[in-house]
Formats: sequence, C-alpha cells, structure tokens
Amino acid sequence: MDIADIAMLEAIVRHGSINKASEVLHVTQPTLSKRLSRLEHTLGTSLFLRSSSGLTPTPHTRFIIERAQPIKTMIANIERHIELANTLETGTLSIGIGPIIEQLYFPHALHALTQSETSTLNLSIRTESAEDLARLLVEGVIDIAIGPFEHRDDDAPFTVHPIARQPLVYAARRKHPLVAQHESGQAVTREDLTEYPLIAPHAPRYIADQAEVHGQFDDARILCDNYAIIRDFIKRSDHLTAGPISVFSQDVKDGALALIPFVKPIDWHASCITRPESETLPVIEKVIEVFAAHELPSLH
Repeated sequence: MDIADIAMLEAIVRHGSINKASEVLHVTQPTLSKRLSRLEHTLGTSLFLRSSSGLTPTPHTRFIIERAQPIKTMIANIERHIELANTLETGTLSIGIGPIIEQLYFPHALHALTQSETSTLNLSIRTESAEDLARLLVEGVIDIAIGPFEHRDDDAPFTVHPIARQPLVYAARRKHPLVAQHESGQAVTREDLTEYPLIAPHAPRYIADQAEVHGQFDDARILCDNYAIIRDFIKRSDHLTAGPISVFSQDVKDGALALIPFVKPIDWHASCITRPESETLPVIEKVIEVFAAHELPSLH
C-alpha cells in the first residue's frame, strides 16, 4: 500500500462510486477500477460491497482509513517543514492564537512581524481555544500557536516557549461593593465572590483545574471570549469577571474598573507552542522572538 491507495479509498467512501471518485482524483474510471482490484488482490480481501446503490466500505476499509490518519498527518508535517525551512520571505505561515492573545498582542505583534524579515511572507491567522490550537498544531493545520499553554506535560507532542506570565485577578466596576470592601482592607472571601454573577472566557484546562481545587472562578453565568464585550458589560452591572492583569490595565488607569485579587493565587501563562522538528526554523524563531519581545500593558 502507499498513500495514493489511502486517498483512493477515502474518495470512493466519500462519493460512493468509482465514477465520482475518479473525477475527483483526476484519473479515468478504468484506471481507478484496476487500482482498487489490484489493492484488493494484494490484501487478499474485498474492500467494498457492490450493489445497485453503489459501493459500501467493508470494516477492513474503515480500519485502513482510520489507521492511516496519523501517517497522512506525518507526511503533511514533513512537507510543511521543508516548505517553511526554505525561506523567510515567501510562502504562507499559518498562526493560531487564543482569544486573550488576540486582544493583548494584536495588532502590535502583527505590525512587528510585517516590519521584520517576514514582511513579504503571507500570514494566515485564526483564533481558537487552547485545546483546538494544540490539536491543529499536531495535525499540521497551523505552524505555530500562541495561547495560554503551560509546560507541564513532558509527553506533549509539541514544544512550549514561554513568553509571559501574570496573576489572574477579578475585575469589577469602580463602585462595585466588593471593590469598596477590598480597598477598605477587608478580605474578600470566596463566599463574598459567589454572591455576584460571573462573566468570563472559557478557561484553559490548567486554570480550570486550579480554580476548581481552590473553589474560585467557577459557575460563570455567561461565557464570553471577547474581553471588549466583557469589560463594557461589567461597567454597567454588578457582574464580576476574571483574567490576566493586562486585560484590564487601561480601564483601571481610566478609573472605570478596579481589581480584586484571587483568594488563592493562580497564574495565567502565555506561550508559543511548536512541533519539535520546527522550533529551530528561522521563520518560527522569528515569530517567537516577536511575541517574547512584546511588552504587555501594565498598571503603571
């Protein structure tokens, strides 16, 4: 078997006939029929059940297609690695970013990339959750991901490059009752916090796990990954939100919002993740350099 056989089986399964599959694969119908017969002879089994309604894959075919996915991903990654290794100046670099990264680092980091050696490189940028970014990176759909990743799992199929770390805090409107309580020197307890509804983004696994252990940052009434919307909303209500300090820096400076510390400290991490074989490529190193050099907004 070779990778072309896998593509053939997938096309036939998807379209239900050799005729339609041959059109998609740009080969003649007799040629595809011969290839399928030759493969069935080699494997010593039928791969499709023939009927008047078309071709139905056998369990053997479904097994082959399912088990071939990691092989296809590996080949795609090899091809992509060679493509990226060629130059900083041409081609397309696919970058995946988390929602908070999008709001903290863009458009500043994007501008820095367009002013560097990558200025003539085409960029494809997509925003996804941390879990989806990790999956897309492993599958070779994106070349690098920037998000709330923490280097804890030595068996992870990617390399983590830390670029920032900040404590998570609660934020509320300036005249919120809990703000007055905190600023008076009185501790804000978990029980105090649970009296007010929470609007917050989807938390990455490592934050959700710590928050669950400490009994905080849970039971969000509204889930929203856009902090522009969240900040505007809490200015008009008694809702609380939570996030890294930099997300709220400008509103705190303007006097619209105030911060309340977590009952038990939890840190938010920002990291670039890459496939191990790609981390030393010049184009990947340049992206990591740009994000690591970017200074996050502060409260000072």
